[in-house]
Amino acid sequence: MLHCRLLRTSVLRSAMSQETGRSVIPSSLKRSASNAVLAGPSGVRVEEPGSKRRRVQVLDVCEPQQTWITTDPSSHNSAEITHSAPEGPQNTTEDLMGPTLAFNTSNTSGGTIVNVAGDYTAYGLSDEQLATMKIGSALDKLSYADGASWNPTLTCLAGTRVSTLAAIHRWLCLVDHHNILWLKGVAGSGKSALAHTIAQALYQDGFLTSSFFFNRDINTCNTPLLLFTTIARDIARLYPTIAADIGAALEQEPVLASAHISRQFEAFIAGPLRRHPVDQQIVVVIDALDEAIRDDLDTDLLAILRDEFAKLPPSFRVLITSRSTRIIEHHLSRKPHIAHHHIDINSAENRADIAAYVDAELQDSILCSQIGPHGPDGALIQDLKIMADGLFIWIATVFRYLRAAYNPKEKLRVLLESRTHPHGRVLQPTMKIDALYSTILEASGDWDDEDFRNGYALFIGSVMATKRPLSLAALRALHGGNQELSLDLLPQRFGPVLVGLHDEKELIHTLHLSFREFVTGRAAERAETRKFFLSEKEHSRALAELCIRTMARELKAEPIAGTGYLSKREDNGPGIPNLTKVSEQLLYGCEHWSDHICDIESPSISVAEILREYLPNYNTTWIEIVASTSTFAGLLSVWRWLHVHATELTELYNDVSQAQALFSLSNRLEYVGRLEEALTAIDDSLADSLHNFSNRLSDLGRHEEALTAIQEAVEVYRPLAAEKPADFNADLAHSLDNLSARFSDHGRHEEALAAIQEAVGLRRDLAAERPQAFNAVLAASLNNLSIRLSNHGRHEEALAANQEAVGLRRALAAERPAALNADLAESLNNLSLRFSDHGRHEEALAAIQEAVGLRRALAAERPQAFNAVLADSLNNLSNRMSDHGRHEEALAAIQEAVGIYRALAAERPAAFNAVLAGSLNNLSNRLSSHGRHEEALAANEEAVGLHRALAAERPAAFNAGLAQSLYNLSLPFSRLGRHEEALEAAQEAVSLCRALAAERPKVFTSKLSKDLRRLSKCLSASGREAEAEVAWEEARSLGL
Repeated sequence: MLHCRLLRTSVLRSAMSQETGRSVIPSSLKRSASNAVLAGPSGVRVEEPGSKRRRVQVLDVCEPQQTWITTDPSSHNSAEITHSAPEGPQNTTEDLMGPTLAFNTSNTSGGTIVNVAGDYTAYGLSDEQLATMKIGSALDKLSYADGASWNPTLTCLAGTRVSTLAAIHRWLCLVDHHNILWLKGVAGSGKSALAHTIAQALYQDGFLTSSFFFNRDINTCNTPLLLFTTIARDIARLYPTIAADIGAALEQEPVLASAHISRQFEAFIAGPLRRHPVDQQIVVVIDALDEAIRDDLDTDLLAILRDEFAKLPPSFRVLITSRSTRIIEHHLSRKPHIAHHHIDINSAENRADIAAYVDAELQDSILCSQIGPHGPDGALIQDLKIMADGLFIWIATVFRYLRAAYNPKEKLRVLLESRTHPHGRVLQPTMKIDALYSTILEASGDWDDEDFRNGYALFIGSVMATKRPLSLAALRALHGGNQELSLDLLPQRFGPVLVGLHDEKELIHTLHLSFREFVTGRAAERAETRKFFLSEKEHSRALAELCIRTMARELKAEPIAGTGYLSKREDNGPGIPNLTKVSEQLLYGCEHWSDHICDIESPSISVAEILREYLPNYNTTWIEIVASTSTFAGLLSVWRWLHVHATELTELYNDVSQAQALFSLSNRLEYVGRLEEALTAIDDSLADSLHNFSNRLSDLGRHEEALTAIQEAVEVYRPLAAEKPADFNADLAHSLDNLSARFSDHGRHEEALAAIQEAVGLRRDLAAERPQAFNAVLAASLNNLSIRLSNHGRHEEALAANQEAVGLRRALAAERPAALNADLAESLNNLSLRFSDHGRHEEALAAIQEAVGLRRALAAERPQAFNAVLADSLNNLSNRMSDHGRHEEALAAIQEAVGIYRALAAERPAAFNAVLAGSLNNLSNRLSSHGRHEEALAANEEAVGLHRALAAERPAAFNAGLAQSLYNLSLPFSRLGRHEEALEAAQEAVSLCRALAAERPKVFTSKLSKDLRRLSKCLSASGREAEAEVAWEEARSLGL
């Protein structure tokens, strides 16, 4: 544990002095304000930068542009991943400062490649050049989004969008308070094509500072996490003073590189621009903002755009495109610094642009050859232009559909027959697109054929559920070589709506987000389209099993050369080795099985079976593969899933070996400079280790160390949860739950209650959002809250919490009895105690009888795991039987409990001596009820001996138990006429109880009253009547 903490500290320190990004950015790549020439439409020099009004001509709307949407998917979709470079044209050689540093990275793989050397001396370099290198090194700590830049193949058709481009041009020429222009329109109206066109034009004229195209299909581009770090690096590339400011901030506080986006915006953009004003426009293009907003609660970026961008200088201009969703409208509408431009799909100009696009597409040689020399007649073409209703994605999809059709002219005729809704009204834009998708899917096969329907679900469902695009070859391999996934029919059937079906190695993804939204959402809303609906979550569950089976199959058939490095000493080869021959499907499985399995809420028998093979054999190998060939993002999600949804499989997850592997991985990642991943690995290792270390120490009775370990786990998770509550609140709640138990072990009941109350609050919020995922852990915390409240004498609240826990666990156990009966039994056991506290003895007996029945069945199958809890329930059953005068059954139950506990305590005395002592107390009471006073005395004396030893080490935790044992010991002494010994025991019990009542009066005042009455009787039996009267009066004065 200490090693884990030291390594985590080491990683954080290293982040202050080493690079964590990509190659060094030359800070001299900048635009000099004094030398800038801004070209107008006729090449005339315009006003100098810094003047009050600048006419920056960056667009020529009449100049030919490239087509809006490519008709050759292979030109921009392949199985290779291309990494974007920072925006802007390359500078001339005289702008570059100092020598060029080259790093040979041909034999490295995974993550980011950096110079990890420490201090260095460079001969022949000036101080300014060294400072530039240092700044570049610091900037490399900022992640740069791959695949987020503009694409020249996705620009508008030449001569179209003239008025919209002119409006954007006018906004760019102004330096007013409208520093954001929001271009909004319905799905498929061509917003992204406009954004690509603007970005290309700005780039070509040297005025594009940065661009970020959100894309739900690309992991680095479907959240705002890398938005401001990407923009900041692009700005820093142009302005050395800002680069130096950002570099200094990162040197001072390395955690900013992965901080919340609000902190990054202030540290990397707003703050530097305040401190170092620039006299030129900074122009940023952000496309598809709506694809970065997950739900109505995901408003952090919108709040920054609404509030913080208004404080930026007017020269900071941002073009944003998005659909006009409710949550975006709520944040961005009617804000003084945000100008709006709406794409009117019904305008005459937009319809003319559609017509121009149709004419251009009909000249395509491939389509012409398919249609034949006598193409569609003029009337048919005119109908097609009208039917598009201004939606570019509609007409683009139509032409993809026609290219894939056997008889495109006939397909076009059939399509045009459905110009309006069956009831005669014109379709709205979304319904228009949905109707087209329905037509395409309807024609893709025989929907009365069950085999076809299954094939559709198999293929399209997999494409919708994958976390990143995969090739057809990889999809087929994931499905065990299913030959239905072949190129023979798929391009013709689904080519109009999917990209990547012309080669088995191409990456498959949707042509447009609207198709995904249709098949995974809107298709379910209408009876006639319901057959097209696919549940993304359901198919993600299927992919979870397919990923695990693929990993187990391929790793068993042919182990990957080089794996096993996490179990080797680092001096045998530090760093991360380059693993080869990792198939696309194997890498995908290793990267994303943990994502898919979290969608499974009730593991099937087949999933449980494959996990039983996979977890013991390959649960480290997948980590090695990901670290070598991709980016390690952590594994705590698997650990959480197992503990919530598959508790019966947790024994297969080797906590010790996983912690060791993560510890080794963190060292190796640190060695190659991948510090954020190293920190993730050591945090996973540390948190996992601390949780389990604390539990194991507690099991062994090493309670001081157990408390220290879990306190450290809370310290790990609290700042993480503050920074990213959605990611870490569940872990913080789990740590607090365990912390409460450890505080209780030490008799620190106030702290125990506070910890469990916080845990319940966190888990109640989580369960409100995702009940199926978090109801089980909420029930566990409610169960523990009930115990803590009872310890404080708050019996009404304790009963309510316990009843809620039983309700949740009974519902869960009804669905998965094998996995969750143990949890239900635990809550029933405690519910019996709560009912007893309220004198509700019939209900108390019924609850404990049910708990014993469940635990007896569990112990019969797994005695080592469940004998201890069975003994606990038998102990309570004995008490409840005694309450009902069923003394024979009460004695039999406690004798069985003592027998179990005695065997357990013989093996692990530190863990079980306390519960053995409690059971011996109860055994003494049962024996006394049968008049077996000598045996009762022997049991009591043994209990006192055990409790005295325990209280000597931890008085706060065990003085109450010792007091109870002493009270019980005085009883058989009195019955046997040994009054002096009875008095001595009673006096010590009162002394202990008096101190306990002073600290926790609600819990122990009634106990003190009972002990005083017992003391009075012992004093009277010893002839000390006056003292007996005093004790009795004190007991009566307590009012109990």
